Amino acid sequence: MIVENRLRIRQAWQRCCCSDDSYSSDDWNDSHLDEDVRRERQLLQQDNETTKASVILVRDLVKRFQKKRGKSNSKQDYFAVNHVNFHVKQRACFGLLGANGAGKTTTFRMLVNDIKPSSGKIIINGKNINEMQRDLEIGFCPQFDWLVYDLSVFETLVLFARLKGVKGSEIHEMCKNMMTIFGLEMYENRLVQKLSGGNKRKVSAALAFMANPALVFLDEPTTGLDAAAKRKLWKVIRAARDVGLTIIMTSHSMEECEALCTKIGIMKTGQFMCLGTLQHLRYRFGNGYAIQIKVAGDDVEKVKQDLSVNIPGIEYHEQHNEVLFCHIPFSSTTSNGTSSTQLSFNLGRVFELLNSRKEQKMIESYSVTQTTLEQIFVQLAGEDEDAESSDHPAQNQNDIVEQVD
Repeated sequence: MIVENRLRIRQAWQRCCCSDDSYSSDDWNDSHLDEDVRRERQLLQQDNETTKASVILVRDLVKRFQKKRGKSNSKQDYFAVNHVNFHVKQRACFGLLGANGAGKTTTFRMLVNDIKPSSGKIIINGKNINEMQRDLEIGFCPQFDWLVYDLSVFETLVLFARLKGVKGSEIHEMCKNMMTIFGLEMYENRLVQKLSGGNKRKVSAALAFMANPALVFLDEPTTGLDAAAKRKLWKVIRAARDVGLTIIMTSHSMEECEALCTKIGIMKTGQFMCLGTLQHLRYRFGNGYAIQIKVAGDDVEKVKQDLSVNIPGIEYHEQHNEVLFCHIPFSSTTSNGTSSTQLSFNLGRVFELLNSRKEQKMIESYSVTQTTLEQIFVQLAGEDEDAESSDHPAQNQNDIVEQVD
């Protein structure tokens, strides 16, 4: 039995007796980080009004594992999460995004106290969760449903209401309200194992919001939901955020994050590539505006020449029949042979020009759009192929030797 549990014994000994001075946060060089990410880290290093007002504060969070090096028995450290810093205030929704293997799942597991970090602090409502002797009062909707079989939907809600300490006199009304909010009334007496995948997700989401916790974690909450149910859940999340709840969520739907998140962080190889509001990310990492123009008639070249003269720097990416797909950068450089001039585009002038050409029957219609979150995500995150298997270390026992606490 001792032989079979030698790994757990070793890990417990390391937690109790070993210190980790070699990975001191004070000595860690953050010069390679994006400027917004570095500014966030510097802001959170000292106690200030921002840290005091934060519902959740993550400071230099690290999780490392040891991997076998090739076919040898030697080991090397692999950092699944490498000095991550962020804070979220009340009435906010933080989107934790990243490609497969970026480290977001490991980060999420540490945030809900499922695994312990190698170093760093997670402070929720002023308390370090690694020093707490009791469970956290949070709401959590996991990526995979972990509902109790052989209970009906109503019985499941009652069970979790009791576990969360709701007064007995309030339980019945609260559970009825939750079923109404999440569209589960017609499934009140159905056993949870007989629900569809989408309805199971609704139950899991309802349990996360049970008793109005101050902090709610949602791990891909709309997976398996149809379009109507997805948007209904969006309304619930948005309403919960607006009445004072703080929400941290992961999702592979960029549309969902654009609709819900007030702050977004995109991870790659265990660290944030960017951090900020959606509009800030668009301004920093977007490269202009996308314009789609439907030309009236078949004289496409005439329209292209006219636009090139009046909108210097316009680029034509594609053309399908009489439809032009164009791009306008935020600014353009013009040259007269002896000097160059940097021009910033006035978007109002662009609309004025396109409306004028529409009135002149040169174009039938047009649309102007900003850079989407999906485009920013692909640009910054890509695919962490080397890290993909290590975001779920327990599934790759041939490579992972042990986690280091």
